[in-house]
Amino acid sequence: MAQTDVDARSIFAQRLKAAREDAGLTQKELGMAIGLPAETAAVRINRYEKAVHDADLATAQRIADAMGMPLAYFYAETQVMAEAIVTFWLLNQADQRKVLADLKKRVFTEPKKPGKG
Repeated sequence: MAQTDVDARSIFAQRLKAAREDAGLTQKELGMAIGLPAETAAVRINRYEKAVHDADLATAQRIADAMGMPLAYFYAETQVMAEAIVTFWLLNQADQRKVLADLKKRVFTEPKKPGKG
């Protein structure tokens, strides 16, 4: 199922709030960390978290960088996928290649289980 703009905004909003709270940052602290003026930082982050406004790609990337997270995490459709993205991202490149090769082998060479496409 494809995401609509509203769905993507909502997903981003939920992941942003969860990641910020997990990091123990206030909205103002996060806003300032991405270069927003102190007087507007909290309001701007709040609007992203409430899905009132979209963060453009450059802003979303600054947020991801400030949070120490991969950008894709903020747009993952499910929590499982979001966790998989972060876990994969934490691996070094050699381990990423190995895990990807193992995953491709499993997906493309193992017999399909009943009910799985």
